[in-house]
Amino acid sequence: MNRLTLSLGLCLGASLAAAAELHPWFGDGMVLQRDQSIRITGMAAPSGKVTVHLGTETTTVEVAPSGRWSVVFPARRANIQPTTIAVEERGQTVTISNVLVGDVWICAGQSNMEFPLSRDADAPAELPQANLALVRLRNYSFAGQYRYAAPLDAATVAQMTVDHFYSGRWEPCTTKSAAPLSAVGYYFAKRVATETGVPIGLVNYAIGGAPIEAFISREALADEAAFRKKVTGNWLENESIEGSFVRLRGRQHVGAAQDAPGDDGGPNHGFKPGFAWAAGPAQATDCAVKGVLWYQGESNAIRQADIVEYGGLMKLLVADWRQHWHQANLPFYWVQLPSINEPARKFWPEFREVQRQLTTEITNSGMAIALDVGTPKDVHPRNKRPVGERLALLALRDLYGRKDVVAEGPVAIDARQTGKDVHIRFRSAAGLTLAGPLPALVEIRLANATAFHAAPTVRIEGDAMVIAAEGLVAEIRYAWHMNAAAALRNGAGLPAGPFWLKVSE
Repeated sequence: MNRLTLSLGLCLGASLAAAAELHPWFGDGMVLQRDQSIRITGMAAPSGKVTVHLGTETTTVEVAPSGRWSVVFPARRANIQPTTIAVEERGQTVTISNVLVGDVWICAGQSNMEFPLSRDADAPAELPQANLALVRLRNYSFAGQYRYAAPLDAATVAQMTVDHFYSGRWEPCTTKSAAPLSAVGYYFAKRVATETGVPIGLVNYAIGGAPIEAFISREALADEAAFRKKVTGNWLENESIEGSFVRLRGRQHVGAAQDAPGDDGGPNHGFKPGFAWAAGPAQATDCAVKGVLWYQGESNAIRQADIVEYGGLMKLLVADWRQHWHQANLPFYWVQLPSINEPARKFWPEFREVQRQLTTEITNSGMAIALDVGTPKDVHPRNKRPVGERLALLALRDLYGRKDVVAEGPVAIDARQTGKDVHIRFRSAAGLTLAGPLPALVEIRLANATAFHAAPTVRIEGDAMVIAAEGLVAEIRYAWHMNAAAALRNGAGLPAGPFWLKVSE
């Protein structure tokens, strides 16, 4: 049962004469997406009529026999002057106030996107000034949040339904409301709103520990032959889903729960394939959004098998969300995994390369580099400001017309060998510098060898990196370590991410 069906049930019961209801997405202090048609939906007594006001615009619509009603208003420009939404039915009116028109950004992923501003390294200085008039928040909490390796109580298990898993409402951005908000999302919204003057609505669905499969619709997974196995049978016993953490935590939480909500895919949980999508973003797809910020991967980088299929899953997620939002070019920006030095993270270099390749395979996308904000022994780096602001730089350049912005660090284009020198070309490389323990950062594989070894000499020539080598070089890789330093930067101080290139002659 979804939320609209639940509302219909209320309308058909003893409260038949009650006023019409708006979909739960709508609320005081919300942001409507600018420059796209504005759809407003809700429930009312079947086959009646409702009159909907958006500021001074008014339209009347008949309610469907199902009890659902929907109206569409023409697109509006960004507006910092609050307006109202009012719905009239049979002499009763429901009103939503303090509504702005701007850009709505969806945040999703796992714990590093969920990571709250209150725990950020800059929180003592940032929180007192977090009263941002142009930023509105819808920061969802979820059933079982911050509950770790222990069974969930019966009341929490009962919340594991599409209608009750997430809870949250629109709020102004204040010191109090920003504290539990995604720190990455906060710094993104602050930077974009400050530089553009456009109101920003930030909606956060992140779930600590969640694999990517949780945020892809079950239907999309089932329709893709390579991933159909992920929605076949009980997910807690499904070996196609990572088990040393993902399924283990699921079993710890709900594996022994009595009367746990679920279906033929097993008991519901935030990690269950398709469930986070159905409980969260799927509920908002009638309403246009500006783009998506994604920080996820730690739970899909534990096994090599998961890394191999991650690229396909990420492309499926993007296609799935774009289809459901009816926005074929919906922007997606993600964060590359940072540096770390833990044995369990030994496959992170390979995972980062998958993330890098995705920037060339997914249109209207970008990736923020976080290599330099990682910490050796903590999968949750506390320095989130650079991450959020680097995502903001991508959006400012790509979507807000700021062509003067240097939005990313050096991005490797290709590598060519002439004589003994291999030249690596980059974009966004003005002012290129390289510092640090070079042998640990730049490695080559000769054509007659199977292993990589440290490059003998490395120098910077203008916007290129040059490696001198004895022999024909087949491949080069940079920062190919769990805990690699971010030594290659451009003049804006932005780091290059790890890369692996074949060398051409």
